[in-house]
Amino acid sequence: MFGKSVSRSPTDSKVLLLLFVLSLAASQLAVEQDTESDRATPWTLSSVPIPDFTVGATQPSIVSADGTTHATSIILVSPLNGFAGTVVLSDLPLPTDLLCTAIHPAAIPNSSGEATVSCSSSVPGACDVTIFGTSGGIRQNATATFTFTTSAAPDFTIAAVSSVSLTADNTATSNVTVTPQGGFQSEVNLTATVYPSTGLSVSLIPRRLVLGSGTTTASFSASAPGDYTVTIIGISKSHSHTITIVVAVTLAGPPDFEISTFSGSINIEAGNPGMTRIIVTPSIGFAGAVTLAVAAPAGISCSLSPTSIQSSGTSTLTCNSGRPGEYTITIKATGGTSTHTATVNVHVATLSSAAPAPSTILGLAPVFFYVIIAGIIAVVVAGAVLFLRLRGSLADVHKERAIFSRCTSSDQSCEHASGRRSVQTSSACTGPRAWGIMPRRASYPSRPSPPS
Repeated sequence: MFGKSVSRSPTDSKVLLLLFVLSLAASQLAVEQDTESDRATPWTLSSVPIPDFTVGATQPSIVSADGTTHATSIILVSPLNGFAGTVVLSDLPLPTDLLCTAIHPAAIPNSSGEATVSCSSSVPGACDVTIFGTSGGIRQNATATFTFTTSAAPDFTIAAVSSVSLTADNTATSNVTVTPQGGFQSEVNLTATVYPSTGLSVSLIPRRLVLGSGTTTASFSASAPGDYTVTIIGISKSHSHTITIVVAVTLAGPPDFEISTFSGSINIEAGNPGMTRIIVTPSIGFAGAVTLAVAAPAGISCSLSPTSIQSSGTSTLTCNSGRPGEYTITIKATGGTSTHTATVNVHVATLSSAAPAPSTILGLAPVFFYVIIAGIIAVVVAGAVLFLRLRGSLADVHKERAIFSRCTSSDQSCEHASGRRSVQTSSACTGPRAWGIMPRRASYPSRPSPPS
């Protein structure tokens, strides 16, 4: 400051040297950390999941410690990361005072499936059983707790089929049954979980069983193929039981259609046509056009109308033949990449002879002809009877005229064909030989009796 140099002490030089060394060490450490980080990053990105499997076990129901009643646990094995080996199951060593049946089955192929183990005991208490799953160098385990009491406590069991199969884009159902034990009457609530969580959905109806007894319908709907593990859990206060269902979903296949006949056979007479219907039904979402063709053997002709159907519908098959016999008709249906066929059997019978024409008489049916003849006869008979009656009346008149043929006015008598008689008349005859008819009131005097 005053034009004089400032001298530095040896202590200051040492401090500066120490700071310089420390800065070099810190920078070197930072460089090494960055290098290690750069080296670790490629290793993390290139890591590959290791195939493995899991082992699970359901908690069995509480049973009586009588040495004969068995409690059952379900062992579930599921693959991870594409593992497909066979898993061998074992529950040894077993706890003291616990008697268990062998695990069935003892091995799970393809590391996917379930097994069961049942145990009994004559000593009350809880016993843990460890189930080991081994495949190659991989070993997994799960624990099931078996509880035994001096008397069966109120509880419930849950049961369902162990496996369900269906195709993608379809549904399937399974019944889940809840059974009370030891006077159990509490409400049981059911829930379901799915592994893997995507590709399969599950619904339970109903989800609540009021008295801890009944059946619930589990409906499965799949959108992707694969094997799914569905775990159904029943909970009631402090009680909880589970059951697993393995759902296998397969591909539904490409869209397709089916062809069928309304009637598999047609019976006709020679020369007369016969018909039946051909039915096209879509499946798996088929929506294309179906072309129909018919093939018939010699001796019969067949046709289809229409010959093209869009997705679904019917076509009429018409066949005709003049030759009696048995014929097999083939209908070929083509749509998209699918081809299907159907057959129809046609029986052609001999033409039956025509029924004889009804007989006639003079162009009339016999019954009408005979009715007319009977009427004519009745008219003729009636006319003849009337004619005879009229003729008899005329004869009586002529006969009466002939009684008195001639009369005179002098003696007031008339000449009868049988002789001359005297009559009393109301008027005299006119002329000596007048003809006439005496009045009906003329009296005829009686002829005197001859002398004895």
